[in-house]
Amino acid sequence: MAFSRENFIQTYIDESQEYINAFTDEIIRLKDNPGSQDTVTEILRNLHTLKGSSRMMDFTSIEALVHGLEDIFKGVRENVFEFTDRLLQLSFVTTDQIKKLLEKIKTSSTDEENIKPFTDALNRASKGLFFDIENLNAISKNSYTTFADYETADENTDIENLTSVRIPIARINSIIRSFDDLLIRQFRFKHQLEHFEQKLSDAGNGILPKQLKEDLLLTENSIFETQHALLNLRMLPLSIILEPLKLSFETEAARASKNITFDIPQTNFSMDKIILEKLKEILLHLMRNSLDHGIETEKERIAAGKSPNGKIYIYATQISNHIVITVGDDGKGIQYKSIKEKALLLYPQQKNEINAMSEKQLQQYLFLPGFTTKDSSTEMSGRGMGLDIVRSNMERIKGKIQIFSEENKGTRFKLTIPLSLATQQGLFVQSGSMKFMIPSHYIHEIADGENQNFIISQGQNYVCIHNQFIPIYHLSSLLGTEKSETDNAIIVLEYLDTQIAVAVRSIEQYENVVVTALPQIMRNMNSLQGVVYDENYSIIPILNIPNIMQRMKGLLAYDMKKFNVKNKKKTQTILIADDSSTTRQIEQTIFETNGFTVKTAGDGIEALEIMKTYNIDIFIIDINMPRMDGNTLLNNIRRSAEYHSTPVVVVSGAYDKQAEENFIQAGAQAFIVKSQFERGMLLRTVKELLGEN
Repeated sequence: MAFSRENFIQTYIDESQEYINAFTDEIIRLKDNPGSQDTVTEILRNLHTLKGSSRMMDFTSIEALVHGLEDIFKGVRENVFEFTDRLLQLSFVTTDQIKKLLEKIKTSSTDEENIKPFTDALNRASKGLFFDIENLNAISKNSYTTFADYETADENTDIENLTSVRIPIARINSIIRSFDDLLIRQFRFKHQLEHFEQKLSDAGNGILPKQLKEDLLLTENSIFETQHALLNLRMLPLSIILEPLKLSFETEAARASKNITFDIPQTNFSMDKIILEKLKEILLHLMRNSLDHGIETEKERIAAGKSPNGKIYIYATQISNHIVITVGDDGKGIQYKSIKEKALLLYPQQKNEINAMSEKQLQQYLFLPGFTTKDSSTEMSGRGMGLDIVRSNMERIKGKIQIFSEENKGTRFKLTIPLSLATQQGLFVQSGSMKFMIPSHYIHEIADGENQNFIISQGQNYVCIHNQFIPIYHLSSLLGTEKSETDNAIIVLEYLDTQIAVAVRSIEQYENVVVTALPQIMRNMNSLQGVVYDENYSIIPILNIPNIMQRMKGLLAYDMKKFNVKNKKKTQTILIADDSSTTRQIEQTIFETNGFTVKTAGDGIEALEIMKTYNIDIFIIDINMPRMDGNTLLNNIRRSAEYHSTPVVVVSGAYDKQAEENFIQAGAQAFIVKSQFERGMLLRTVKELLGEN
C-alpha cells in the first residue's frame, strides 16, 4: 500500500541531519587516522542508511549525492586511492549541499535541484580522476578549510559564550545506575554506623562523635540532592511531542474529510524522556480514536444541533509529582449499546454477566486486543488495536487511565502519569511478614476492616463500602506470601474504572521515594514493578497493581482474553530491525494499518532482546546496522530453536544481487529494495509468507 510521505518528512529531516553530523565527525576522525578501517566502515554504514531512507522517501537528489559519497569511501576502503585534503573538501561541500536540500524539503517538500556539478565531481573522484573542487566551492558560495585550517579552527572558538552541551541519554542513564550503587553503599554504611553506635552504647563506651553524625547527615542530603539533579537531566518538555501531534492530525483530519479544531495549548511541564516516548504513541492513538470514532460527519453534527466543526483537545495540569492529561472530543460519545452487542457476539457464554454490566464495566472491552464496534477497519482506526496499545503503554509508564463519556456530548480520557519513572509516591503496607509499597495513583480509598460489612456471593467475598459491594482479597493470598491472622486494613484499588479491595495486616507511612529497577533475580516477577528503600534501608518491592488486578476473577474483561485467544484469529506480530527511525516508522504504519502487531528495534542486539519477550511471526531486517548487522542477526535467528523456520524478509537501500544470494542461502525468504515499499511489495510479500493471501 502507499503511505503519505508528508507524515514522515520531519522525522526524515531530523534523522538525516544526525547522520550528516555523524558522517562529518567520522571523516574528521579518518583524516587524523587515514588507515582506520573501522572508521571507514562506520562512514559507509551511515551513508548506506541515509541513502536507504532517502530512496524510500523518494528524495532522489539527496540519494544521488549520498550514493556518490558512498562510492568514494568504498574506494578508500578497498585502497583504490587515499583519503586526501581534496576528498575531505569534496565531502564537506557535498554535505553542505545535502543540508541545503534538507532545508528546501522543509519549505517545499521536495529536493529537486540541479546537482549535476556535484554528481559529476563525485563520479570522477570515485574513479580516482581529477575533479574541480574550486568550482564546487564557488557554486555553494562557501569556502572550505584545508587540513591545516581545520586544525586551528577550534582554537578560535569562543568557548566563553557556550551555555550548554549535549549529553547522550545513555550516558545519563549510566551515571544514574552508578549513583544507585552509591546510594546502596551509603545506606549500608549508615546502617553499619548505627549498629556500631548501639554496640558502643550497650557496652557503656559512649556514642559516636557528634561531628561524625552531622557529616554523615550532610553527605546523605547531598547524595539525594545530586541524585534528583541527575534525574532531572533526563527530563524534556511535554511540548516536544504535542506540537508535532497537532500538525500530524491536521493532515489526518483533512484526509478523513472532517472539519476539526484542535485545541492543544502550550505547556511548560517537563517529563522523563522514557515516559514521553510512550506518551507520544498513547496520545496518537487516543486522538485517532476521537477522530475516527468520536467526531461525527458534518451532516450528522448539524442534524444533532451541533457546530459543523468538531473539536478535539488536550489539556494538561500538574498535581504533585504527576501530570494529568485529558484527551477529549465533543463527538457522539461512547455507544454502550454497540459495545454490549459486540461483546455478546464475541462472548456468548458470558451473556448473563454482560447484560448485567454497567456502562463503566462495559468500558473494559474497549481495551481488549482487536475489539472494535466498527464493521470495517480504516487506515486510521487500525482495526481496533488503538486502545489496547494505549492500555499496555500506560502500564509501562506506571500510569492510570479513566474514561468519561456522555452521549452526544463527547468523550474524555483522563491520563494520570508520573513526571518521572525514577521517583514514586506510595503507601508502605505490611502483608504477613513482608512489606510492600502500593503506588498512590491506584489507591481509591482506605478503610478500617473491623467496621465493614462483608458478604459471600457465588464463592466470592465482597466488602460493602458506601453502599457499594467490592470484591475483596487478602494481599498475602494474591502474592503467595505468609497469611496474617489480622488483616484489618482495607485498601480499595482502582484501575480501568474497576475496583477491588485488598486486605493487609497494617498500613504504615506514605512516602515519596526514588525507584530502583528490580534486581536480576526478581525480573520475572510480573506482580512487581521495581524496588525502593524504606527508613531502615531495607529493599521494599513496589506492587504492579495492573498486573495484580488482571489476575483477579472479578475483573471479567481480562478473563475473556483467554476466550478471545481461542476463538479469534491470531494477530500476527512483526519485528522490524532497522537503524533508520524513518524506515521503522513507515514500515510500522504500513503494517499496523493492515491489522498487524509491530515491534521495532534499532539494531540486531535490540532485536534479540525483543525476541525473548514476544512471540514473533515474521522478521523484517535491514542489512547494515550498528552493534549487530542483518547477516549476524539472521544467523542468530536461524540458530534459535524457536525461530529456526520463522520467515525473514531482508530490506536493502539498493539492489545487490550477491547480497540477495547470500541472505537467501543463509535462510532468508525474501529480499526487498526500500524503493519498492511504495508499490506495496513489502506488504504483499509478508502476507504471502504468512499465508494470508
